Formats: sequence, structure tokens, C-alpha cells
Amino acid sequence: MLERFQEALQCPECTGRLSFSTAHATCEQCRAHYLRRRETIFFLPEQYDREEASSFLLGLKTFLKKYPWLWFGLYYTLGFFSGKTAFQAIKQIPRSALIVNIASGIKVIREDVVNVDVYPLQNVDVIADATQLPFRKNSVDVIICESSFEHFKYAEKVREEIHRVLKPGGMVYISVPFICGFHAAPNDYYRWTIRGVEVFFQDFVKKEIGIGWGPTYALTWTLREWLATALSFNSKFLQQFLVLCFTVLFAPLNFLDFFLSRYKTAENIAYGFYYIGTKK
Repeated sequence: MLERFQEALQCPECTGRLSFSTAHATCEQCRAHYLRRRETIFFLPEQYDREEASSFLLGLKTFLKKYPWLWFGLYYTLGFFSGKTAFQAIKQIPRSALIVNIASGIKVIREDVVNVDVYPLQNVDVIADATQLPFRKNSVDVIICESSFEHFKYAEKVREEIHRVLKPGGMVYISVPFICGFHAAPNDYYRWTIRGVEVFFQDFVKKEIGIGWGPTYALTWTLREWLATALSFNSKFLQQFLVLCFTVLFAPLNFLDFFLSRYKTAENIAYGFYYIGTKK
């Protein structure tokens, strides 16, 4: 995989050209060394967030992510995405194109997609900060960023980096939340209305925007949190355990969004949206 995109990489500190050995990537300009472990390049120190150990749900997520088949089996069973998926959006993009998935986690959208994340999880190709992407200007054909912009403390900077690395006419696929409770990963900062999405990405040419997760998912998310809080007796562990229970209990209702997401007013109370645009 690395051979496919290494020419597009640059030193994130000085934008210098990189040379590669079996153990490192070295900047030819500032001489910075970046660890290479097999096909993964580390532009950040190897790390895991310490907050995960103090949270029952985050700890459970961390455990499940060690088994992608189990994680995504539960993810698609307990939730329902009614909009156009990233996989569908890039269906016509040739495999010769450079497609980068920012904050990818363990998800493999397609075998040729380059995964970027701050954590050295399974299936991640580049360990890097989304506010300082190690890709040359105008070098990437497609950028994907799913359910992550709310977790970026400096979301505007990430948007600017996406614009910088995309080729003119290059495609961006984003999904963001609207009616959604706080969910740490490890933190949570922003929400967008459908008009807010258009304004936030106004430096791109909008091609498509729509409901990603519908109003039923927004309802079941809020209801599970309310019930778990009301029945927790102020116990954080019990509240998180009940959230898990109610998530499973309400999961079948989410499939109502197959129909409700088509309603014109559904965007007023949708859980979140997807956006497809191109660089001007």
C-alpha cells in the first residue's frame, strides 16, 4: 500500500520531500525521522488516549475495535444510515486515484483507500494529525471524513487542510451530526444544521447534501440517554450500562428512517447529514 501513495507524502513540519527506508521516513530538508512499521508511517508518537480506561463505553469500544468484524456487525445492526455512504460515493472513482480517509479508525471502505488516524489501530496506514496532514498540496483525489468533525477541536483547520491537499476538482465526502447527544471520542465539540453544513463547506462546490441518519435515530439516541440518566441514580457506570441496553432495545426502530428520511421536514430533526463536494 505504501508504494501507492508515498510520492504524495511530505514532512508535516517543513513540507520537505521524504525518503524511505525499511525503518524510517526521513525528511530530506529538515532531517526529521518518522517511524515506519511495515506499511504504516508514524508522523505522531505511538499513543492511545488514557481517558478510554476510565469510561465503560469507551473501554468497550476499544475492546471491540480489536475485532473489526464484530465491531462493524454491531455498528450496522444497532444503527441505520439512510443516506449515501462513502462506499457508494466513491464507487465510480478508479482504483488508481489517491483516496484518503481521515480519522478512519479501523474501517476499510475499500482496499485502495489510505486510512489516516491519530491512533495506531488496525488497518491504519498513516498516523497523523488531521490539522497537519502529511500530504503535498493538490496531491489527493478524494478525501473522506465520516462522523469525526464534531471531535476535532480545531474543525476549521481540518477543513482547510482538506482543501489544501485535494486536487482542483477533487471530491470530499463528509458526514456530521445534528440532533445528537454528547459522545466523547475522546471529546466532542460541534453540531451542524443542514444549512450550517453548506456554510461550513462553502469553499467547496456542493454536489450533494442529505440526511445521513434520520429523525428516528435522533429520537432513540435521545430517549436512551434520557432513560439511562433517569434510572442511573447518578451512577456513571450504571448510566453507561443502561445506555448500552437501551441501544440494543431501540435498534429495530431505527429502520423506520428508511421511510422517514424521505420526508421533506425530516431534516429539521435528523440525527446527522452527509455532504459531497468538490474543490473549486
